[in-house]
Amino acid sequence: FLKGKEYVIDHVSVDGEHKTVMMWVYDKRAVNGAAFVYHGMLPVRSDSPEAKEMIPYVRGVLDALQIKNGATHGEVMMTPSGACLVEMNCRAHGGDGTWVSLAKALTGGYSQVDANADSFLDLEKFKALPDRPPAPFKAAGQEVMLVSFTEGKVVATPGYDKIRSLASFIYLEEAIKPGDKIERTTDLFTNVGSCILMNKDPAALKKDIDCIREMEQDFSMFELEEHPYALRRPRADSLGGRKRAVSGDGAELLDGVVRTHSADRLDIPLPARKSSADLKEGTSVVVVVDPYSTGCCVGHEAFKRGFKIVALWSKEISDEMKAHRPLSCNDLEYLAEITEAETLEATEALVKEACGTSKLMAIICGGETGVPCADALSEHMKVRTNGTQIPQRRDKKIQQELVKASGLRSVRQAGGTKISDVEEFLKSESMPVVVKPVESAGSDGVKLCHSIEEATEHFHVLMNAQQRVGSQGAAVLCQEFLRGKEYVIDHVSLDGVHKTVMLWVYDKRAVNGAAFVYHGMLPVPSDSAEAKVLIPYVRGVLVALQIRNGPTHGEVMMTADGPCLVEMNC
Repeated sequence: FLKGKEYVIDHVSVDGEHKTVMMWVYDKRAVNGAAFVYHGMLPVRSDSPEAKEMIPYVRGVLDALQIKNGATHGEVMMTPSGACLVEMNCRAHGGDGTWVSLAKALTGGYSQVDANADSFLDLEKFKALPDRPPAPFKAAGQEVMLVSFTEGKVVATPGYDKIRSLASFIYLEEAIKPGDKIERTTDLFTNVGSCILMNKDPAALKKDIDCIREMEQDFSMFELEEHPYALRRPRADSLGGRKRAVSGDGAELLDGVVRTHSADRLDIPLPARKSSADLKEGTSVVVVVDPYSTGCCVGHEAFKRGFKIVALWSKEISDEMKAHRPLSCNDLEYLAEITEAETLEATEALVKEACGTSKLMAIICGGETGVPCADALSEHMKVRTNGTQIPQRRDKKIQQELVKASGLRSVRQAGGTKISDVEEFLKSESMPVVVKPVESAGSDGVKLCHSIEEATEHFHVLMNAQQRVGSQGAAVLCQEFLRGKEYVIDHVSLDGVHKTVMLWVYDKRAVNGAAFVYHGMLPVPSDSAEAKVLIPYVRGVLVALQIRNGPTHGEVMMTADGPCLVEMNC
């Protein structure tokens, strides 16, 4: 009988070169009459005294067992006389892979799963991995295994809801649903679930773990048909016919029903925002102009990479759009929120004040309304920019004129602020025609009009309407109706080098009296016949619009005579 703490040392090996990808210590306790009940699994730093002894020991075990390739999961007891092997599992760490996201956060981007894939499929990537995990870790977290100290038939699972509301919550594996019977936990099979918790603040992490343990002890994890009580004798009748959750990517199968657990669920209280004090350690700032919708995700991506984020709201952004914050960005906190001033110089001063002594790395456009401010301010402050050589870059009429001037297929159109500006076009163009604002997002304000009278009426409606995303110069555009399928070609550019990051086709249908109702968006292979025509065309459009940097969202109709720009969202 080995006395001591049991550790896990996970490796991936290639041709006898062993890399330690993670080290854990089990939290096993004697409860409910059983000697080894799992309560959790905690990460162990690679520079700890235990690691310095056990890593060489386990690598020696691998050599002794002549394990030269692949993943291994070594369990080792640290006894008073040193490390001693419990067993060497010649496969990856188990537990349905629920620990993968935690491991990636701790190491800064890798886990045993992807390292194992690299060892067989991408040797250069494997060679680039460090010999052992970083110390200190890049995050604080652990797996908490849920223990039952009572028995009975479950009516409700309020404890699960409370776990999801914790500030440290990342993932929950639910092993129990209403109608199931629970028993005292005596082994892994009778655990009533597990969760992954992470928090930058170790004290906040401990507080959340203590909250879970309190629910276990006071029987508030579940509501039971009968009053909860502690069993006199432990029971371990396996799973009692219950199908346990199987999950590694946020999904589970429980009694034949697939469930997902996500921070985006509206019925789950969102974690508390982190204190702004956490942001003071960074050295560089990214300014995001109008960070709403996906623009907020752009800011969140930079935030996750350690940059401080300043939200710069343009003069035209509405309060409604400011509130459009994806739930996936809930933990994003801004170093400062500022509003565009009347002059570039005044806005520059606000940005510099928000940055303080930190370096300004970039000014990025977050949403449609932010394009003019982002272009002008980035040019003025001499960071990477698309510049202001093309005024009103968002204007769809100007876009089509520039595309036509470059020799590419463009849409026939006319636009203006008075109906007289478009009358000749409406009389000469065959119906139907598309009438839309010069600046909009999605199909906002777009209407397919089947007569001059209908087009005239909608023209006046748009001129008098306040566009949801704001307007830099109210005007209306009348265009030929392009027949065909509408595609999306998404690019990211750097100094004029354009990389296609995705290509989609919209599923739009005429329903409910509307001509363009979105039903879906399907991915398109880059080696398809359509992609081979669309990608070069869109890159030509980017050149024509002098867009050299940043993301673009190009919408293009594949007509009978080839691709034609619908609009380029900058």
